[in-house]
Amino acid sequence: MRGEPIPSIRWGLLAVSLAAPALATDLNWPQFRGPAGQGIVRETGLPLEWSDTKNVLWKTELPGRGHSSPIVWGNRIFLTTAIEGDVVPGAKAIPHIVDGQDFQHPDGVGADRKHTLKVLALDAVTGKVLWERAAWEGTPVDTRHRRGSFASPTAVTDGTLVYAYFGSEGLYAYDFGGTLAWKFMPGVVATMGVGVGTSPLLYKDVVILQADEDNGDKSYIAGLDKKSGKEVWRVPRKVQVSWATPVIVKAGARDELVTSGTEAVIAYDPATGRERWRMKGLESNAVTVWWCSPRAIPTSWRWRCVRAAPATSPPPASCGGTRRGRPMSLRRSCTRATCT
Repeated sequence: MRGEPIPSIRWGLLAVSLAAPALATDLNWPQFRGPAGQGIVRETGLPLEWSDTKNVLWKTELPGRGHSSPIVWGNRIFLTTAIEGDVVPGAKAIPHIVDGQDFQHPDGVGADRKHTLKVLALDAVTGKVLWERAAWEGTPVDTRHRRGSFASPTAVTDGTLVYAYFGSEGLYAYDFGGTLAWKFMPGVVATMGVGVGTSPLLYKDVVILQADEDNGDKSYIAGLDKKSGKEVWRVPRKVQVSWATPVIVKAGARDELVTSGTEAVIAYDPATGRERWRMKGLESNAVTVWWCSPRAIPTSWRWRCVRAAPATSPPPASCGGTRRGRPMSLRRSCTRATCT
């Protein structure tokens, strides 16, 4: 098998932070963009500069190609990777249709090769690989972008189990010792040949998957029991392929699951999947990850905001975020959505 080795991965910030005198619970970074999905850390005194030697506690070389972010719980770091193998004769990606015509992404690669998708656990203090598990092996359902990875979604953990998602190739729950607790196969999540990007989300006892695919005919969002992997709820959504990770937002006295999409931005009750409100979507390529103040929910890269709290609440203070890794400007104007 031919692998795709990558240069040594330097988790200097994580290692140095966790080497502090106490491993406080607020040092945990359990999901994509941190505890609330907002990309904000409350700790101070963290290193801001690195070189090959400066502020680097350890270096560990990792196999394969992984674009997922590492997550941290206590003295454990979890991440995923995809190891590419040999060509499999006759293997090819599922077909895609755009405007009634067959479509093949010009930069789509990898569906004709065997892949091994892995979950790894590292010691945060030493960098030692504690275990690695092959969650899935075979030829992928769809291609990935030539610059992408079949291990792009970031895992999530509640401190007991770690949940790793690989799109059509499945969602896998491991305990901290590396034992598989359960797996869930979501069906075909076609992504126009460029690979999945949406990360799973935890809400209380539910693991949430946003599975938007190709033209949206089979798109859905689902909540799974975090202990067993059984579906708690599933809601179809006529939204074409997206790569954005949903967020949980506190709206007055209730929690809302806010999802980005091309056709619509939709908020659900994260406990039941019941739709709360919707408004106009992002119109194209829903990849943006949002952050917001307690009563503001950002709804497009033009930075309109929707009030999800009762009408008597004060207007949101601010909202903002990043698009393609770059900070975006803020806007204070707000618009009302249809709420239920």
